[in-house]
Parts: sequence; structure tokens; C-alpha cells
Amino acid sequence: MLRRWLFRLILHGYVLAILAIALSTVLFLPGRATFAKGQWALLYLLIVVLVAGASGTGPAILAAILGFLAWNFFFLPPYHTLEVHDAKDWLSLVVFLAVGIVMGIQTGRMRDREARAVAREQETAVLNRLTAGLVSEASTERMAAGVLGEIVDLLRARSATLFVDVDGNLETFCETPPCDVPQPDVAAAAQWVFDHDAPLAQGDAQSGGRAFLPLRGASGVAGVLSVGARGDGRAFDDDETRLLASLANVIAVFLERQRLQAAASAAEASREADQLKSSLLSSVSHELKTPLAALTATVSNLLESDIPWNEKSVRDELRSIVSDVARLNNSIGALLDLSRLEAHAWEPRREPYELADIVAASLDTLPAHERGRIAVSLPDELPPVDVDFVQWARVMQNLLENAVVYARGVAPIRVGASRSDDGIEMWVEDEGPGIPGDEHEAVFEKFYRGRHTDTRAPSGTGLGLAIAREIVRAHEGRIRIEDVRPHGARFLITLRGTEGDAEETE
Repeated sequence: MLRRWLFRLILHGYVLAILAIALSTVLFLPGRATFAKGQWALLYLLIVVLVAGASGTGPAILAAILGFLAWNFFFLPPYHTLEVHDAKDWLSLVVFLAVGIVMGIQTGRMRDREARAVAREQETAVLNRLTAGLVSEASTERMAAGVLGEIVDLLRARSATLFVDVDGNLETFCETPPCDVPQPDVAAAAQWVFDHDAPLAQGDAQSGGRAFLPLRGASGVAGVLSVGARGDGRAFDDDETRLLASLANVIAVFLERQRLQAAASAAEASREADQLKSSLLSSVSHELKTPLAALTATVSNLLESDIPWNEKSVRDELRSIVSDVARLNNSIGALLDLSRLEAHAWEPRREPYELADIVAASLDTLPAHERGRIAVSLPDELPPVDVDFVQWARVMQNLLENAVVYARGVAPIRVGASRSDDGIEMWVEDEGPGIPGDEHEAVFEKFYRGRHTDTRAPSGTGLGLAIAREIVRAHEGRIRIEDVRPHGARFLITLRGTEGDAEETE
């Protein structure tokens, strides 16, 4: 309580000057008969210096004048009058007043310079702290809370409001209690500042006693900063106005960075969309045109009337047509499946199934001459897996087809499974050329074909592994690649076990 009273007293410097001279005079009077009359001037000069250091130049000059009068009235004979009989006393009084005023002015100036230096140091520290914090900040709400809180604390303002341009409309972010929706007159004044790109100073008729500053960025006005009046009713001084302008610039830079990041993200998304579209068109056009061209050629041959056809030749051509139609159907199906998975339109319907039944269903989709290469090793005690049968069969089918394509020749392909701490692990392993470590994640991207892919390998849409990953994710599982020595790749899937399996394990 005493500290608060002293602080308020220092703020009212002229009151402090009056009280300081009055109190010192009361303290000096008992010693008037003991000390020489000229010595009291030195004590009053000390009081003037103290007042100047505490309150500045104006209160110091007032203290010098009051000290001049108090010295004359109480300590120079005749006492209790302003008359001076001794000419030497006149000289002492004039010199005292001059020295007191000069000392007050000089000390006050030093105090003002020190106050400005402290204010600028504080301003620099605030700007550095806010700038460092805003470099990594991505949320406009958190930025507003931090900056407006600093403004309220530093300037002792009643409130601070940030208006941000969102598609041509000012959106409000508030700080200080109460922080409800701004009053209509405040919002209207902020809109005027935004429209005219001009500040409204505190005390203007239109400002309502608040300060409004436009937040200017490279692309125009990004918003408006509004600061309420100080708690003591005093207008903002030059240093505080400069600090407000600096903080407004910091906010404007942040909002401009947000705008540029949004534009860059939009440009990147557009570039990726164009790249994806090009990849899609390239892949789809090849995968659709190739079987269509083969179909057209085969049907055209069958329609040629000058070529004799026997039953065996016709059946061979028809088998070729069926193969091309199946390839075309697989390409279209892969595109549709991936789009449904990404749009969450093909959610898994999970039920417990034996993994052996799923593997058997996926093996039936392979060409008959390739099935002999598949070695399946599943433990008898393996519990059922909680999956969507159709989706999981598609995962195994895609992994097996991938292994068949890249593990060319007669190299075996192994399918296995085992229990794990997380549930069940299953894998498809081949002895092909393998996949470089830097491509272990990339091969699961859409339309990706490895840099080291054998050029003799048949082309595909590049969607099989992407579909497998999306299905595994939908089942809350994880798929990854491990290297096989001396060469080859293992696609390992980790899937959490069913509740019954977990209870059995316990």
C-alpha cells in the first residue's frame, strides 16, 4: 500500500515538489538558531536535486522557487516576512534561485534522458522477444494473445483489440478482460481506418478516446490495431506512440508472412495437383491405351474376311481379348479403389477371419503358372485376424503381384505370419533385386516406380502398394519394408490382434 502511494506521488511531480519543500522546512526549523543562515540554502538545493531526479524538470523548477521563498521567509531575518534588509542576502537569494533552477533543469534533463533510454531499452527487449516468438508462431490467435497482452501490460491500457482482414472483412481478436465483442463504435472506427489507411489518434472525435493504427503490409492494409485509453486517463506520449507503431509493424510483418505462406501453400498444392494430374494422365493413358490397342487389333483381325480362322486360332485370340479386358479392368479398379479409400467412402467392415482363407483367396487371382512359386507358411495356432475380407485379400493380392513382377524367373516367394507383442505380423518376401533404403517410403506413393526398376518389368499404374498402405492404415495397422540378404525385399504388416486374441494372450 505504501509503495503504491509513493508511486502515485512520484507520478504527480508538482505535488511531490510542494510536499518535499514543506516537509523539509518543518524539519529544518528547529535548527534555525544553530546553523548559519547560508547553510540552509545548500539543504534546499539538495531537495531540489532530489525532486528533479524523481519527477523531472518542471517539478524541480517549482521546488527551486518554493525553496527560494521558504529560505527567505523562515531563515533570513526579519523572519516570517519576505523583506530582505541585508544586500548580501539579496545576492544569496538570487544566486540560490538561479543555481536551483539550473540544477533542476540539468538534473531533470538527465532524468528524462535516462527514462527515454530505459523506455527504448524496454521497447527493444519487447520487440526482440515478440519477434523471436513470432518467427515460429503459426496461429493468428496465439499471436494476437501474446502481442495484445504485452501492449496492455506495457502501456497500462484498458484494452487492446486486433482486427484482421479475412477476405475483405475485419475479423476480431481481443485481449484483456472483459474481452467480448467490440462495441459497434469501435468496430466502425476500425473499419474507417482500414478503408482509408489512416490512423486515428487518441482524443480524436471519431476515435472514441482510443488509438487506431492500420497494419500496412506489402500487399496493402492487413488489419487494424486498436488500443484503449490508459488506466490513468493520460494520453500516450511520444515514446509510447513510437512503441505502438513498432508493435503494429511487427504484427503487420507477421500477417504478411501468413499471407505469403498461404499463397506459397496454395501454389505448392496447385503444383502438386498439376504433377499428380500429369502422372495420372500418363499412367492411365498408357494402361488404358495399351489393352485397348491390343483389343482393337485382335478384334480387327477376327473381322478380316480374307483370313481363314480355325477354332483353335479363334480361341487363342479370344483368350488374348479376355487378358486385355482383365488388365483394363484392373487398372480402372485400382484407380477407383484408391479414390474411394482416400475419400473414406470404402470403410472396412471388420470381422474375424482365418488368414489362411484370405491368402488362398488372393492366390486364386494369380496366373496358374505363377502359383507354384508361392510358399505359404502359417502357424496352426495363429488366431483370426479382425479385418475386412475383401480389402485384406486385395492387400495380399497387390503384394503378391508386386513380388511376382519383380522377382522374375523361378525365385520363390514366401508368405508367412506370426504373433507379435502388438498383435499379428504377416509378410510377403521375395528374392528379387530388392528396394534401396531411400525408396522404402516412396514406393508406397501413388504412381511411383523405383529408380532402379528393371526396364524389362511390365509397367503398371503404380497404385498397388499405395492401395495396400491405405487399406492397412484404415485397419489401424502399419506396413513397412525390410531388406532380405543377400538380395530381396520383405513387406511386413503389423496388425493389432482381436480382443479375444488379447484375452487369450493374457
